[in-house]
Amino acid sequence: MTAILVSHPHVAAVSVGVAAALEEQGLLAAYTTGIAIGSDSRLTGAAARLAQARPVVRNRLLAGIPAERVRAHPVIEGAIRLAARAARSSGLPFNLYDALFTSHDLTVALSPWPRGTTGVYAYEDGALRTFQRARRMDAARIWDLPIPHRRFVEQMFAGESIRWPGAMVGPPHREPPWKTRRKDAELALATRVVVASSFTRTSLEAIGCEPPISVAPYGFPIELFAARRSAPTGPFRVLAVGNHDVRKGTPYLLEAWKAANLKDAELHLIGPLRLSKTFIGAYDGMFKHTPHVARGNLGAHYAEADLVAFPTLADGFGLVIQEAMCSGTPVLTTPCGGGPECITDGVDGWIVPPRDIDALVARLREAAANRDRLYAMGQAARRRAEGFTWREAGRGLIAALGL
Repeated sequence: MTAILVSHPHVAAVSVGVAAALEEQGLLAAYTTGIAIGSDSRLTGAAARLAQARPVVRNRLLAGIPAERVRAHPVIEGAIRLAARAARSSGLPFNLYDALFTSHDLTVALSPWPRGTTGVYAYEDGALRTFQRARRMDAARIWDLPIPHRRFVEQMFAGESIRWPGAMVGPPHREPPWKTRRKDAELALATRVVVASSFTRTSLEAIGCEPPISVAPYGFPIELFAARRSAPTGPFRVLAVGNHDVRKGTPYLLEAWKAANLKDAELHLIGPLRLSKTFIGAYDGMFKHTPHVARGNLGAHYAEADLVAFPTLADGFGLVIQEAMCSGTPVLTTPCGGGPECITDGVDGWIVPPRDIDALVARLREAAANRDRLYAMGQAARRRAEGFTWREAGRGLIAALGL
């Protein structure tokens, strides 16, 4: 009998979806994570009441995963987050992500596993020790890679630094040798790899990935983003959400917006702006920037936009695409992420070639000139979202894994 242990250091929606799908099919051995409360825990009621005052608590309530399947390690996650906060206040270097993933991985490897566990499902950077133990047990080792392979991303940054000299803040990001060795060791131990998009699969195939690769798109979070009730009013508005940097294609969007020269139109950027002041200065006054908006408040911004632009060059999926479509707002994106898994070009959104400024300009002008059609595309996007929630996505994952 198959019994899979799912491991993630904090309650990420993607890992909860995997665990809930396995539980639905009677295939979940345990879901091991940090701070979490199972769906039928004695603490569920109190946590739900607390969530009314502090919505962030809601993220820790595990719908669809009973308490007896949850192996929570709140002390580990809590201590690391406190250490990160203390380091920030003291001006000391501390990588929260690395500390969370490596500590959780070691904790899982040393903790008791449910009797009869036949496989583990773990995520990049948090799988090494867990996989080593699973190999000794001759258990399956499923490695989830949420972003394109690092070598592809490094090559992308190298190329963009030539195309946009002076745009990046500092040198292109390169991970330290210890971390790249760890990633390579995890992949070498894996018996199967899971990715959310065909684009990420291509990045693995390019390096000669040996384990079988399964593509399993994420489910749409329709319960978190309500469909808008009416078309936007006022100036034509384009919204971009997330980190705004070279990898996300922001220079191409800014250049296209400048070239489109739309009248009575606004470009809004939400999220950190990680481009040099010198580069951004060339587009001064062309866009409005909001450094941060809580995820729970993003729905209102999606609803007010006619179009969401996401011209990424290297994404494993791009949750922004799904959030906007859930809200009933069409997305203009590239095939360098989850666009092809979510969008039918010209029906419920648009997909244009990466780095193609002329294509971006054409779509921006078409959208501004046909706002009624754009709203209808947004309604089609919502219908598509409703047809592929985490329930359908989870079943698709299980089928892809052959479980």
